[in-house]
Amino acid sequence: MSLERVCRMPVSFRIHFAMMTIITLVSCVSGAAAGAEVKVVLPERGHPFLACTAEELGRLRQAYRGQGAQRDIVAARVKEAERFVGEAVEFPPRGGQHNQWYQCDKCEVALRTVDATHHQCPKCGKVYSGPPYDDVIFSQQHGRNLQQMVTAAWAYAISEDKRFAEYAAKVLLGYAQRYEQYPYHSASLDAKSRSGGHLFEQTLNEAADLSNEIGPAYDLIHDSGVLSAADHKAIREGLLLPILRNIDKNKTGKNNWQTWHDTAMIWGGALVWDPAWVQKAISDPQNGFLYQMGVSVSKEGMWYENSWGYHFYTLQALINIAETARRLDIDLWSNERLKKMFTLPVYYTMADGMLPRFGDDVSSSARRVGRLFEPAYHAYQDPQILALLGDRANFESLLLGRTAQPTAKPPVLESMVFEDAGHAILRTKGEAGLTAAMTFGPYGGFHGHFDKLSFVFFGFAKELGVDPGRARSQAYRLPIHSNWYKATISHNAVLVDKQSQKPAAGKLLRFEPKADYTVAAAACDDAYPGVKHTRWLVMTGAYLLVVDTLQSDKNHRFDWLYHSRGERVVCSTARDSVSLAGEIPGGEYTRNTRRGTTGEAIRAQFESVGIATHATIAACEGTVVTIGDGVGGSVDDRVPMMMIGREGREVSFAAVLEPVRTGGSPQVSGVRLAATEEGVTIMVESGSHMDRVTIQPDNRVSVALAQ
Repeated sequence: MSLERVCRMPVSFRIHFAMMTIITLVSCVSGAAAGAEVKVVLPERGHPFLACTAEELGRLRQAYRGQGAQRDIVAARVKEAERFVGEAVEFPPRGGQHNQWYQCDKCEVALRTVDATHHQCPKCGKVYSGPPYDDVIFSQQHGRNLQQMVTAAWAYAISEDKRFAEYAAKVLLGYAQRYEQYPYHSASLDAKSRSGGHLFEQTLNEAADLSNEIGPAYDLIHDSGVLSAADHKAIREGLLLPILRNIDKNKTGKNNWQTWHDTAMIWGGALVWDPAWVQKAISDPQNGFLYQMGVSVSKEGMWYENSWGYHFYTLQALINIAETARRLDIDLWSNERLKKMFTLPVYYTMADGMLPRFGDDVSSSARRVGRLFEPAYHAYQDPQILALLGDRANFESLLLGRTAQPTAKPPVLESMVFEDAGHAILRTKGEAGLTAAMTFGPYGGFHGHFDKLSFVFFGFAKELGVDPGRARSQAYRLPIHSNWYKATISHNAVLVDKQSQKPAAGKLLRFEPKADYTVAAAACDDAYPGVKHTRWLVMTGAYLLVVDTLQSDKNHRFDWLYHSRGERVVCSTARDSVSLAGEIPGGEYTRNTRRGTTGEAIRAQFESVGIATHATIAACEGTVVTIGDGVGGSVDDRVPMMMIGREGREVSFAAVLEPVRTGGSPQVSGVRLAATEEGVTIMVESGSHMDRVTIQPDNRVSVALAQ
């Protein structure tokens, strides 16, 4: 029987056909239960059955018919649709383009929209026009159309007012008519790229929009009566199937793209009544949901790209897949690693409430997830997830039936190590509430950085030691991304011969959380061929001690880097103005650079509002000290930095970072590093007192803190 014939059948006949359409999926992928069988049965009910169940829609309609706060939440969707339902729908002349093009090539900053065809650099004033700049605005218009479409579809489902269904149908049919007429294009402007699309420039975008807007809107208005048989055919053959085929040509394997592709396939497969797409979404051996959970998520629950921004971005797709599968009577929520993706992030929370900005991230927080985690709590009823939800009802909580307000408390945050993900989190007691995180795990691929053994540092509820993440303007195509954000120079790491690291993974050597201090040690021998790098972090209640040893069979230049939030950095050693442009790749993004040479201990101060971070570095003859400021969230967001340069075959650094409130005085007066019979000993002097840290040859660490 043909697919077209099945889709034209009355609902009752389709239900009978569905009951005979069963595909058994056998998973042999790591991360799924051995021998587990997943049965896909097309639903025995009419639409909507993917965006929500009949019971869930009933809750929304009951709230809409009622009074009070719950009605207000649901009625807000209807009210929003009322705002635009009478307006004409404007379809751009072609598909949209990636935001990475909305940058000034010279100044490397985001453009300002003058109008639909003029886009101006706020720094140099240059005006850009035509493709691909206009196409970024087209992308925004397509996004508004699709968002208004799904809002109208929900408004219809809640109120049963057909005006809203007619509006959603107008958008659906408009794109069904135009999708294949829009020129094929890609983010790289290469029309032959397999990653492109017609409506948007990436299969990624088209997959997300199919699963987030197009699919839900079609499901919600499918049985409204506003679509004729010809309309259903047009949507199916002019929009859903072409998007599915376009996505399927770009198989990406271990990738957040593929996870969104899978989301589109489970939605599209159910909507076009073809269970083979659903099977592919879940069990494709090199691309499906089960494969992704087995190879793309660490044992602790961290997405492999080593970026919290992409962890949460991918999690949106995984939630969509699991919820859609649930409404198809398939249980994917029981996957152990999926659950850990929700419960892990809170343990990374830094002293300012945010998550460490590793990889291509901007600003992420476990406590901001809110409504995103409602389906996870519905699935798991886990108090840890409940503690992250908002204290007020929302659309998703009403849909899923959660009426009780959160009463769970978040877990107590302690020093922890996540060896498979490759992160050590250090916390100590004390007035400053010091927190640090070191990254030593696998390279994160496209969205990972060359930052092995780098760290971030927080104190007094503020970010101190900075990892820049990525540009807020998403400047992936511009030199600043590869030469600064991704490069080693922008991280609190060690630069060898002024070049960035190679893609590499480190290994944990030691992790010891104690009552008065925490020790973490990791090594990496592959970031720089022939160079063995070991880093120890020892954090007390008052300071962070960073110790590095680098060994090679030939001479190298080693530059110890530290970037700290603040207005400026002051160091009496660095007096002579210099330029790093042309000297170090990425150096062109530094400003206000000064340099000096010394054989004495180095003292520097990073000044910030309310907090000053004092850096004290142990002496070594011929040390070159460079200070200045680098790039934060944009070229205009300046972050003070320092570089401590030394040469040799075996080089060591010992630095103490001590944050002090404005008006206070640092307690650390000196740092000394010496080779002893026991190993390497670091002495941290505080007036008449001295803390002693000894690193033994077997990487055991003994810490004696002065009382």
